[in-house]
Amino acid sequence: MIENCKNLHKESENLEFHHKSVTDFKFNEKFHVATAVFVLQYVHDKEELQKALRLIWEHLEDDGLFVGLIPNGVEGVVAPKNAGKVLGAEIEKRQVPFVDGGLVTANFYEGDKVKCTSTMALHSNEFYELCFKAAGFSKFEWLSPKISEKGSKVLGEEFLNQFMNPPCDIVFRVWK
Repeated sequence: MIENCKNLHKESENLEFHHKSVTDFKFNEKFHVATAVFVLQYVHDKEELQKALRLIWEHLEDDGLFVGLIPNGVEGVVAPKNAGKVLGAEIEKRQVPFVDGGLVTANFYEGDKVKCTSTMALHSNEFYELCFKAAGFSKFEWLSPKISEKGSKVLGEEFLNQFMNPPCDIVFRVWK
């Protein structure tokens, strides 16, 4: 993915891309904003996740903001059957009933074919809240993703209705 980003944004002089472990990284500067889009669910172990969140907290300026996107950790999430082909990735099958921390397979698509797979942990939103607090974050909130008008037209009403009720993925916003 980093190579894809480098190729996509090679003309930009204001972007740097680093391949680092979220549980073991060090920068010599602090940031006002940190993001983690579909990252945290690949840290399966609770202690490792808390370590990652603490490292992110340590790299934020005072009043810094951490924003991310993760699979929604609530009961009853059912993605549309064609989500992988439409969005490029899908969770193969969620456990019913929901198992906090249960491991599932994520499929990544290139066109109509699965290009690769990975294992992710589906944690509850409550679990993440406890981890944010333990890492030192002072305030957090959950937000449903917003789909642009153009995105709504491309994806279609039926797809979006199933994908967003409840949302398959959810945004978190936490402050140092």
